[in-house]
Amino acid sequence: MHRIPLAEYAAKRHAKTAEKLGMSQGSLSKAIREGRSIFVIVSSDGALSALEEKPFPGQRRQGLPNQHANNNPAGSYSSGLEVPVSPSSTQQDAP
Repeated sequence: MHRIPLAEYAAKRHAKTAEKLGMSQGSLSKAIREGRSIFVIVSSDGALSALEEKPFPGQRRQGLPNQHANNNPAGSYSSGLEVPVSPSSTQQDAP
């Protein structure tokens, strides 16, 4: 059994490697481009499989310094500014 880094194994044959691993050529290229720690395992009978190594426990990727966590379930960011509200929109009719 041989363990070979994905980028090394797939050099100049992305489409064929992707087909053998049952994935798209685009996803294989993206994994290599992102530098993921993926190894191709070639068994003694020639069968291929792939294994990705990840740190445990999983570490979240660090965002860029200017990015803020979006905790709003609606999916929009809060500006943090106080926005005036028209009094007519907050008043209720008297019974």
